[in-house]
Amino acid sequence: KVRNLEGNQHFTQPPARYTEATLVKAFEETGIGRPSTYVPTITTIINRNYVERDGKQLKPTSLGEVTNQLMSEHFDKIVDVKFTANMEKSLDEVESGKKSWVKTLQDFYGDFDEELTEAEEAMDGKRIKVPDEETDQVCELCGKPMVIKIGRYGKFMACSGFPECKNTKKIVQETGGICPYCGKKVLLKKSKKGKKYYGCEDNPECKFMTWDVPTEEKCPKCGSTLFQKGGKNGILICHKPDCGYERNLSNGG
Repeated sequence: KVRNLEGNQHFTQPPARYTEATLVKAFEETGIGRPSTYVPTITTIINRNYVERDGKQLKPTSLGEVTNQLMSEHFDKIVDVKFTANMEKSLDEVESGKKSWVKTLQDFYGDFDEELTEAEEAMDGKRIKVPDEETDQVCELCGKPMVIKIGRYGKFMACSGFPECKNTKKIVQETGGICPYCGKKVLLKKSKKGKKYYGCEDNPECKFMTWDVPTEEKCPKCGSTLFQKGGKNGILICHKPDCGYERNLSNGG
């Protein structure tokens, strides 16, 4: 006899996004790349705006999603883990002298040339549009919503009324922190490798920059913004010259 019957609702969770560490682990497990190519590979996809860092995770951008879709549709034989792993093996055999590099290129290029020709014909005259990211900001020139676009040098903000309105500007993210050097705003920025850091809005005139995270707390000695260094068990530190205030967070001291 049934003693108890319960109905439980469960929603399947998507797999977690890759971090740099888990992506390298996936490379190793599938035989893609070598230790010397792991970092350049990750750096390349970040620099080309195919992915961006979201905390420790690597998040695909709209450009990355469109590029991935096109490559998967027209070059399905190449955008494949087994193809890449087998190519790595073939190149190792060429290096060791077990395989002819000419024969290896001939075997690859025959199918690739055919796929390339078909892709060029299928995409002839088509214009690929990367979706814009909506924002809650309004264009100060025409009143239309501002959107985030991806250009040659990365993301920027532009008026959705383009080409009638050509207003564009850099993406600025304020932190609430005050620069300890000149008293202006501290902004969240990104390095060329996509890593987040914090710097003065008056750069390059003001040279202040730090990896430490600005907080809402003020220095009890000078009143400047305190920055958190080393995570939740790290320290709060004042970067104002000649101040030197620090407070350990691990013991509340």
